[in-house]
Amino acid sequence: MAEHTDAVIEIRDVSKLFGPVAAVDGVSFGIIRGEFFSLLGPSGCGKTTLLRMLAGFEQPSRGEILIDSQPMAGVPANKRPTNMVFQSYAIFPHLNVEENVGYGLRNRKLGKDETRSRVVAALDLVKLSGYGKRGAHQLSGGQRQRVALARALVCRPKVLLLDEPLGALDKKLREEMQLELRQLQRNVGITFVFVTHDQEEALTLSDRIAVMSSGKVLQIARSDDLYENPNCREVAEFIGNMNLFEGKVAAVAQGNVTIATAAGTFTVPHVAPIGAGNAVHLAIRPEKLALSADKPAPGLNAVKGRVIAQTYLGDRRQFLTQIDGMAKPLAISRQISGAESPISTDSDVWVTWPPQLGRLLTS
Repeated sequence: MAEHTDAVIEIRDVSKLFGPVAAVDGVSFGIIRGEFFSLLGPSGCGKTTLLRMLAGFEQPSRGEILIDSQPMAGVPANKRPTNMVFQSYAIFPHLNVEENVGYGLRNRKLGKDETRSRVVAALDLVKLSGYGKRGAHQLSGGQRQRVALARALVCRPKVLLLDEPLGALDKKLREEMQLELRQLQRNVGITFVFVTHDQEEALTLSDRIAVMSSGKVLQIARSDDLYENPNCREVAEFIGNMNLFEGKVAAVAQGNVTIATAAGTFTVPHVAPIGAGNAVHLAIRPEKLALSADKPAPGLNAVKGRVIAQTYLGDRRQFLTQIDGMAKPLAISRQISGAESPISTDSDVWVTWPPQLGRLLTS
């Protein structure tokens, strides 16, 4: 069921089976009217199958989908209040820009003036005013993506579905189009449901993100909450870079949990009940960690290691530090300000962090 009274989409216990395989497995959540909502996950996680069920290209094996409170069972794609933008854009090569954008209006029984007005307005929205007579073969990748967006928006859908629409663009253009796409969504106020496997893209664009794996939704949250407070190891490892200490709860006292790991004993705050002996992970982001050649003051979590590699990234430097007892080195991201002491590769260092910056994961 939806978690919000103004949900434009309600997905109720939806599953999709292909033979014995559940591409989508018992998924339930709501998408709020006017939000930019992303389905994020690796290839094969079920995100595109779920999007295709919203579009009407696939039907659920079980469960129910409602759009604007109307059940979508048996409603074909062309009768739904949705439109879809594909990764390939599917621009018709024999039509010019204006004809491509207006293609979806052909069966709407609109007058020529209204059709023309809608096409002009849609091209203006995507910053292609004056491009109406240009041939499809004369467009760049970014322009073709804009034409696909205009063609979807010209029909004024309640929900716009986007299946990795930026995947074919180079990195610089992709980043530019991310900003334009977000601004476009705010301008038109339409609900966007966006499929991507790119974590950074989802964090940049979305109001909320659903992380999917093996047909299930692992967590739904705002971008900042998802990054700072993952609810399980799989989400923590998929969203950005994450360091994980595997261990067991040694003690619980005054809202803090002491975790014994192969690399040492560390403290982390935790509010939910948990008992000694439980297997857990301590998760800490690379940018939360500090490096120093000097032994740290009391009160910090600290572990000694050796720098085995470092990379200059312009505004920051990334270090890999090998810790005794850990198979995988710790990643530490350090902003370059000019004030910090240089650290050389192969040097012994202390890695430290305040206890409140770590996250305890029980699954």
